[in-house]
Amino acid sequence: MAFNLNLIKTMRPLFFLLLFIFCIQISSQAELIPYRLGKQWGYSDTAGKIVIQPQYALADFFENGVAFVMKDSFYFGINEQGEKITELAIQYGRFVDGLCPLTNIKKQSYYINATGKNAFNIVFNAAENFSEGLAVVSMKHKCGIINIKGLWVREPDFDSSSLYFKSGFLLAKFQSKFIFINKWGRALILAENVRPAGIFSEGMAAVYVETKSIIDNTMQVKTNLQFIDTAGQIVLSKFVNDNFDYSDYVNYEKEFIDGKAIVNVANDLAFDRYFIDKNGRFSFLFSYAQHLDDSLYLGVLGYMLPSIRIYNKSFDVQGEFNVQLSSVGKFGEGLLPVQNQAGYWGYCDSNAKIIIPFIYQSANQFKNGYAIVKSSGSLGVINIHGIEFFKEL
Repeated sequence: MAFNLNLIKTMRPLFFLLLFIFCIQISSQAELIPYRLGKQWGYSDTAGKIVIQPQYALADFFENGVAFVMKDSFYFGINEQGEKITELAIQYGRFVDGLCPLTNIKKQSYYINATGKNAFNIVFNAAENFSEGLAVVSMKHKCGIINIKGLWVREPDFDSSSLYFKSGFLLAKFQSKFIFINKWGRALILAENVRPAGIFSEGMAAVYVETKSIIDNTMQVKTNLQFIDTAGQIVLSKFVNDNFDYSDYVNYEKEFIDGKAIVNVANDLAFDRYFIDKNGRFSFLFSYAQHLDDSLYLGVLGYMLPSIRIYNKSFDVQGEFNVQLSSVGKFGEGLLPVQNQAGYWGYCDSNAKIIIPFIYQSANQFKNGYAIVKSSGSLGVINIHGIEFFKEL
C-alpha cells in the first residue's frame, strides 16, 4: 500500500506561492454554484437551474460576491450578475478579510476588494492570501509583511516564508537562517543552539536543539526535537513512552492540529509514527498517521496487510475500512475523500462507511456543502448528497 502523505512544503520562495493552473475556492455563500455543461462552465442555483449561461473554460466559486472565471487562457473576476469587474489575470488567491490577491498579465500583483478594484493602489511582485490580518508580499525579490490597511508591518528583507501566519507567527528564511516572525514583524528571539523545525500551531512550534559534550576527549554534538511556546521557551523536551525515552530518536512530522502533533521514529522498514499531545503523551504505534480534521485521525496498523482505521481524540476506533486504500484526504461536512487501490475516489463518513461510491478520478474536501471532483477527465462540482452539478454532452 502506497500512501500519498500529502506533505506540504512549508518553505518556498513567494514567487511560486500563487502559481497554479486552477485552484477552486469554496465560498461561504453557496448560492451560485459553478456548473459545467460539456466543456463550458457557467453557474446554477442550488437546485441545478442555470443562472449564468455556460461560456467559460473554468469557473470558480463566489467569494465576497466575486468569482473568477477563465476565458481565452486568462482569468478575470465577475459579480453575481455575470459582469466582468477585474482586469485579466494570470493567477489569483482567495478572499480573506475582504481582500483577494490578483496578478495581472503584466505580472503585477495587488489586492482587490469586492468591487474588483485595487484596494491599496499599490502593486507588488507577488502577493499571498491574508491570514490573521497579515499577508506576505514580495518587492524587488525580497518578502515583507503588510496588514489589511496595506501598511508595512515589516518591509521586504527576507527571502521566503511559510504560506500563512499561525498562532501569530510566520516561519521565514532571513540571511540564510530560519526564523519566526511575529505579528509585529519582529523575529522571535531563540537561543543560539535552537533552530526552527516547523511552523507554529496551536501556540507551539517544533524546534531542534543542539547540545555539545566532550566524551573521551572528543566533542560530541547531539540534536533533539523539542517544542517551544510563543515566548520562545522550551515547553516540551522529553518523549517517554512505555518506560522508554525516545528523546534521542524522535523526529518532527506534522504540526499540532486538534491538540495532536505527529512524530516519527526510524525502523528497519521505514518509520514508526505516533501522535503526541502537548504533554508529550504518545498514541499507539502506527505505520502511517494523518490528521483528518474534525478532531479525527487516521491510523494505519501494519505494513503488509494494513488495518486502516479512523480514531477520535481519545483514540477510540470510530471505524475500520474493509477495503484497502491508496490515499485519504480531509474531513469536511462529515465526509472524507478516500481513494481505492484501483485509483478511484469516493467519500466515507466518520465510521468508515462509504457514502459516495468510488467513481471519481479525484475528489477534494467538502466545504460549505460542495466539493470538487474529476469525472471523465473533467472537473465538476457535487454536493454532500452526491448530486452532480455537471452534465456531459
